[in-house]
Amino acid sequence: MPRSPSDTELKTEFSARINELLTKFTAKEIATALQVKRQTVYNYRDGRNAPSPEVIRRAMETWSGFALTYRGKTLTLQDFQRKPALTARKPTQYELWDVIKKLDSESVQIEILKKDVSSVQLGVRIYFRNR
Repeated sequence: MPRSPSDTELKTEFSARINELLTKFTAKEIATALQVKRQTVYNYRDGRNAPSPEVIRRAMETWSGFALTYRGKTLTLQDFQRKPALTARKPTQYELWDVIKKLDSESVQIEILKKDVSSVQLGVRIYFRNR
């Protein structure tokens, strides 16, 4: 969902919902629930800031009646579900000597990075291929 400063429809709609919440809760309570600063709540109320999808999701999770109509569509919590976290790939453990034995001339790249009167700095890149 766009968050551009020119997205007045989203800011206006969110502003109206925040104004409704401010009749029931304090700005501090709303800020705590949305995990933003109290001043940000006032900026939402005044239409100065557009909320992030994460803030909208928190509002919908906290207040069951919280709904937004954006570009003619009523948004639900499903529109703001978190994307599943990427699972970290477990690195493959190699025995160093076994890998060194498999190296060939195409597996090693050497580059001169810096030449000096008294030294040369080399960059070495070794490509490990599963064979």
